[in-house]
Amino acid sequence: MRLAYNTSKDFSAVIKPFVNGVSTDILGNIIAHKQGQGTRIMLIAHHDVVCLMVTYIDDNGFLYVKPSGGIDASLLPARKILIKHEDKLVAGVIGKKPAHFLRDEASSSKIVYEELWVDIGAKNRADATEMVTIGDYAYFSPDYEELSNDLIAGPFFDDNAGLEVLLALAEQLHEVNVPCDVYFVASNYEEIGMRGAIVAAQAIQPDVCICVDVTHATDYPTMNTVCFGDIKLGKGCVLAKGPNVFLSLFDTLRNIAINNDIPYQIEVSPYPTGTDANVIQLASRGIKTAVVSIPCRYMHTPYEVCSKKDIASAVSIIGDYLQS
Repeated sequence: MRLAYNTSKDFSAVIKPFVNGVSTDILGNIIAHKQGQGTRIMLIAHHDVVCLMVTYIDDNGFLYVKPSGGIDASLLPARKILIKHEDKLVAGVIGKKPAHFLRDEASSSKIVYEELWVDIGAKNRADATEMVTIGDYAYFSPDYEELSNDLIAGPFFDDNAGLEVLLALAEQLHEVNVPCDVYFVASNYEEIGMRGAIVAAQAIQPDVCICVDVTHATDYPTMNTVCFGDIKLGKGCVLAKGPNVFLSLFDTLRNIAINNDIPYQIEVSPYPTGTDANVIQLASRGIKTAVVSIPCRYMHTPYEVCSKKDIASAVSIIGDYLQS
């Protein structure tokens, strides 16, 4: 993956050589434009990530946090995090009372944020406030691993995987005259209400939008494929089908995959998809919208797992669509 957690800066820098211009709007959306003729197409993936915010500092210098986006508190004990304070990163470890000190009736109770704290090594509150302040954001440590069978593990694949697809497409199409006008958008605030996407869609007013995000893989223990669908890593990107998706656009993308032997999977989404497509579909006078997703295990955790093959299949399907 070419992007770390500071994706807004990284996305702008990496995509800039392959497009005609890059701009940032008031909500922090990054908009890269490849000029062309004909249909105006927006490709969008969000650059915001789930994180924590410092909400309190006690007299002993320990920090307390709350989530920005959906993070299960039970995943956090003993994790290393990085707190962004102005232009510096401050390392911290999330602490919890050890099992040795828990009574039997409390040892299996649900972990809540109020029972967790962040240790940055401060001597007291005054020492801590020299390093961080209330309102600072804290992120999972960007630790990435290559697993077997083309799998990769690390934080923020939601939605760095989608941004990776956009970057690969921009690079692939750099010297190609495509029969459309393409906007590559890294949207902000998707995790807390899809706020950036609606502003970007209203500004660009595309004819077509393809939203590239992650979706839940279901190929690991305890997952009920009857309830949640049969989505596997390494079997291709996922095309969503449902009322949030323009049917003929879904058919076009699926036919491209079939005719070119590109692996793909289908996810049935009878309700809003939980992606930027929710609001984009309703922007302006209505926008033809599709969702192409990368299967992801363990979403919103410090070690999400995705497949390079699924990212490549998304690039192939969307790339063929843009050149058709």
